Amino acid sequence: MALNIVTSTQPLTINHLIIFLYGDPGVWKTSLAFTAKKPILFDFDKGAYRASNRKDTVQIQNWLEVVNFTADDLAGYDTIIIDTAGRVLDLITDFLKQDAKNIRRGSGELSMQGYGKLATTFTNWLKMLRNMDKDIVILAHAGEDKDGDNIIKRPDMVGGSKKEVYKIADMMGYMTVQQGMNGAERVLSFAPSPNYLAKDSGQIGNVILKPMSQSPNQLGDMIEATKNHINRLTAEQAQAQKELDDFRAELLEAKTADELNELKDRLNQNHPFTHEMKRAIMDSANKLGAKFNRATNHFEQGAASA
Repeated sequence: MALNIVTSTQPLTINHLIIFLYGDPGVWKTSLAFTAKKPILFDFDKGAYRASNRKDTVQIQNWLEVVNFTADDLAGYDTIIIDTAGRVLDLITDFLKQDAKNIRRGSGELSMQGYGKLATTFTNWLKMLRNMDKDIVILAHAGEDKDGDNIIKRPDMVGGSKKEVYKIADMMGYMTVQQGMNGAERVLSFAPSPNYLAKDSGQIGNVILKPMSQSPNQLGDMIEATKNHINRLTAEQAQAQKELDDFRAELLEAKTADELNELKDRLNQNHPFTHEMKRAIMDSANKLGAKFNRATNHFEQGAASA
């Protein structure tokens, strides 16, 4: 059988996406997720009852309930909502602790081997869901990290699973409440920022959310717009955008000047988004208080230059 080769100058058709939304309490995460196309919610967090527009829901008690279901079980649905990622990891952790080999002796916590299995189990489960040919919306609470005086918003997730979700998500948005011209507004931010993690493969930008009764399909419309944008890109352009998103995600994990230097040294000077990557490195350096030494061509820990 002949191979179906897509050249670098042709578009790669994307039919299904993984959307990762995280945010502060009370910002309508679950309610917004229900505005996706034909959704079903896996309620790990037991919070579906708070949604103003609740749709079909499965309440999950333990990990084994969601390990072996098939696409046939979800016939008639186009979107799987996972609420929340942090609670999924809690249930996987409880399951892994049934095997003493996954527990650190004397503490009851997962061992290094256990944390490795946690990340692998979660990632493989997401891949299984993706193979069901449905959109996936992952919800998470927001946590905070501090770098000096800067507060960085991140998904509240344990272990290496957080990095895996960074990689696998096609879009990632931070939800919060801001003061606007008309008072308090709920905002979903896809545009990358030094203060939170985001991915904007669909060039959606930052969106002021409407009440669900006024816009009952708003997340579905964003997902559709993202697919349309990606499907207009050539394979080369789509890959370049993914590499930029992954690079920004890695920068948010950088804590020291040495880690910044490692990322800087990996830069491909011929990459289509080299300038954006360099700008992102400088933003991270300023945030960490790292100064660039032109003589050594490296960042050094210390007060950032004005």
